[in-house]
Amino acid sequence: MVLLKADDQQDLDLEWVALIMNARSLGFSKEDVRKVLLCLQESKSDDIQNTAV
Repeated sequence: MVLLKADDQQDLDLEWVALIMNARSLGFSKEDVRKVLLCLQESKSDDIQNTAV
């Protein structure tokens, strides 16, 4: 993980910045990216629960 200091002193992960920039270039909003990531996280949780049974 590569971190970058921004003007407001927050650490930015360059991989996440690239993800958001690529998503924007494809017409996705930040909210769209959040929804996709949430779905992926929920899907991963469902897979883990199914294999634990």
